[in-house]
Amino acid sequence: MNERSPGADEGLPTAEHDGLARRCPACGAVRQQIPEYSVSAEFYDVLHGAEYRRSALELAAPAAAARLGIVELGAGTGLVTEVLVSASSVPVHVVEPAAAMRAVLLSRLAAAGPDTLGRVTVHPCPAQQLGLAAQADLAVCLRVIAGLPPVERRSVWHSAATWLLPGGLLLVDRPPRHLPAEPRQRVVGEVRIGIDTYTARLTEHPKGDHVQLDYTYLVRRQGRVIRRAEETFHQWPLTDEELDRELADAGFRLEGEQTPGVLRLRRLDHQDVITHRN
Repeated sequence: MNERSPGADEGLPTAEHDGLARRCPACGAVRQQIPEYSVSAEFYDVLHGAEYRRSALELAAPAAAARLGIVELGAGTGLVTEVLVSASSVPVHVVEPAAAMRAVLLSRLAAAGPDTLGRVTVHPCPAQQLGLAAQADLAVCLRVIAGLPPVERRSVWHSAATWLLPGGLLLVDRPPRHLPAEPRQRVVGEVRIGIDTYTARLTEHPKGDHVQLDYTYLVRRQGRVIRRAEETFHQWPLTDEELDRELADAGFRLEGEQTPGVLRLRRLDHQDVITHRN
């Protein structure tokens, strides 16, 4: 008897050899190019977990105020998801297209109680392919917008507007306003696990209209590097004028900051959109 590979049953999507399915298993649409985090996923919680958990706690109050539903775009490994779910009592839709990050996210959710598992739905689609019309009064999008080219960024604003009811709230961290004048480097985290020390070196290079972010992950044992891994990402700056114009076009109004660097964007109703644009 021939053995069938996982997912080979009729009607089920199969993954490509790069570990990322080319089509969304929910809607069948072809995926856009996205960062895979195939290297960074291993180090993400180790180096960023403590900081991201602290900042995520600032979102507990908006999550508790949600009465219809919550959408989290770019859930990553679920560090923010935990806070959104524990603070709320509504359905939570989390969007994470990167398979490596989604594996950690699902493992985290699997360890939660039945209440969490019953309220959280994980979507592997990009934001633009998420079919959730007017099913949320809160959307959260952290560490995503800056990594999108302008055309995709503008489409995400419009997608978020479709998820939210008029009056709904979108929380998003603000992209950098300008390119760095020259390359710069900094150390990202340093964590001891057993006899090993984990750290990362981030180098930012201005490249035309965007910034190239080169991460070098290092694992040291007794002062000697025993592992080195690298992954590259990109960021696009966004001036205040461009931000205001894009938000108005998508039907959002900037209310201010939820926390330093995290913007509160209010979804306008149709009449308010017309007035705001004029």
